[in-house]
Amino acid sequence: MWIKDAEIMLKSQALSSTEIAYKLKSKYRYSPHARKVTLVLRGQRDRFTEMSKVSVATSLSRDSHQVSLWGLRGYIYEDSYPHLSVGANNE
Repeated sequence: MWIKDAEIMLKSQALSSTEIAYKLKSKYRYSPHARKVTLVLRGQRDRFTEMSKVSVATSLSRDSHQVSLWGLRGYIYEDSYPHLSVGANNE
């Protein structure tokens, strides 16, 4: 059910797995964790693309770790944060 919401979010900008999970938290009582977001979106390769890995830091750890940066297949995004959508690739 949350996959459609993730697709809508990714139309405006590319987001990391943690950003998607955080935004879904306010909408769903049982929202997915970042790892679940990554696993589910990897299974939807016809709609989503794993663009790269980005570093994130958490309040629980001093060390940062890598998470997936997600976009929609057929969309073009800026290379730097906040990775705004430039538009759909019409090729």
